[in-house]
Amino acid sequence: MTGLLPKSLSGQTVVILVTGLIATHVVTLLVLSEDRVESLTRTEEQHIAQHIASISNIVVNVPTEWRERIVRSSDGHSFNVRITEVSNNQPLQGAGSGNTMLRDLLLRQVRPGTSDPISVDISDADPSDMPLPPNSWRRWLQFRVSRLVFGHDRDQAVLVSVPLSDSQRLNFSTSMPLASAPGWERQLAVTGSFLIVVLMLSLWAIRKLSSPLALFANAATTFARNVYAPSLPEIGPSEVREAARAFNNMQKRVRQTIEGRAQMLGAISHDLRTPLTTIRLRAESVAESDVRQRILGAVDEMEAMLTSTLTFAREGTAQEEVQATDVGSLLEAICSDFSDTGHDVILVTKGPLIAACRPLALKRALSNLIDNAVKYGERADVAASVKEGMIDISIADQGPGVPHEELERVFQPFYRLESSRNRNTGGMGLGLAIAQMALDMHGGSIRLENRAEAGLCVRVLLPMGTFAPEGRSSGKLRAH
Repeated sequence: MTGLLPKSLSGQTVVILVTGLIATHVVTLLVLSEDRVESLTRTEEQHIAQHIASISNIVVNVPTEWRERIVRSSDGHSFNVRITEVSNNQPLQGAGSGNTMLRDLLLRQVRPGTSDPISVDISDADPSDMPLPPNSWRRWLQFRVSRLVFGHDRDQAVLVSVPLSDSQRLNFSTSMPLASAPGWERQLAVTGSFLIVVLMLSLWAIRKLSSPLALFANAATTFARNVYAPSLPEIGPSEVREAARAFNNMQKRVRQTIEGRAQMLGAISHDLRTPLTTIRLRAESVAESDVRQRILGAVDEMEAMLTSTLTFAREGTAQEEVQATDVGSLLEAICSDFSDTGHDVILVTKGPLIAACRPLALKRALSNLIDNAVKYGERADVAASVKEGMIDISIADQGPGVPHEELERVFQPFYRLESSRNRNTGGMGLGLAIAQMALDMHGGSIRLENRAEAGLCVRVLLPMGTFAPEGRSSGKLRAH
């Protein structure tokens, strides 16, 4: 059942409201139709009872020789009156049950000539002639639905017998029309009007109530890319204002935590650089060249660790503005720098590759990926093109690749594959983490794939239009 409902909250709510409205309207029509039929039937029965009572009371109180003349004058096309002898009178056993209300009306208004009871029978045959039990719920429901939809194409036959004397009865036969079907053109127009009004009001109300959810989703997505994203406006109902206030407080605390971490690491880096500089100066005075080189190598490694850690810590707090950037030219500059230093790097681009991005952060990420390829895979084959509104960048190498179970773990900070990457190469286990953080900030993605022939392929998807903050308090979407 849930598979038939729309996916959106507004669509599901509208379907539920419309279904409930239609069901309620149908039940209301059934109730009103039943009440309408009952009211019309009572009115018709009262009219028939008055007519029968008037004729019966006159015939009972006049001399016997006048009765036939009164009966003939009262007999009509749709209202038949006969005087029959008791011996010739047939038992009135109709298909339907006797009508209690009509009998009660006649008993109150008619004064029969004897103590014999007044016989009343109303035939009520099933219009579809289906063999249903008399008291079946199916008969009850089918009869009323049929009457609501189609009305009736026949009248009920009413037979009444009033005793005049021990030997004579005054018999009446007439028809009582049943209520016809309601005017469906008007009912459909009313139902359609209700549906249009409900749809318009429900869509307006649902969109108004669900718009804060869209704002929350957009704010969370934006905050994941930029910790300095603008705060949510604290407007709307009290619950929405409280939720927005809680979100803004969370955003503020996360921003303070990240800034505090960056400040702490910056302070540590600054404080450690002074003793490292002292160690470097003292190492220069060591006479033994082998010892001096080992000390200087350790100092260089510590400085590289500090630089990498500080870069990773500050990546999440980057405040660089988004601007239209030629990614193809950016890749060309990066590859040219690697080629100038003697690395085997090949670049192939297709079409214009313009994207709204933070160029320095993107350059740092792509440089880390290409650097990994030339360090651990001997060469880097870089290709870039546009696919479905995204810039698709692939960086392939000819190295040993990465075990399948490690493809996701290598993005963790300080995680290293010791079998293929060691500290002698200068890696700190932060290159992929920094690249992933930068691409996440752009709304992009990065994925590692082992090539069938040999080596590793890094796939980067970069949106051509991303969030572009203006300063630290506002932002907008900048299209490419």
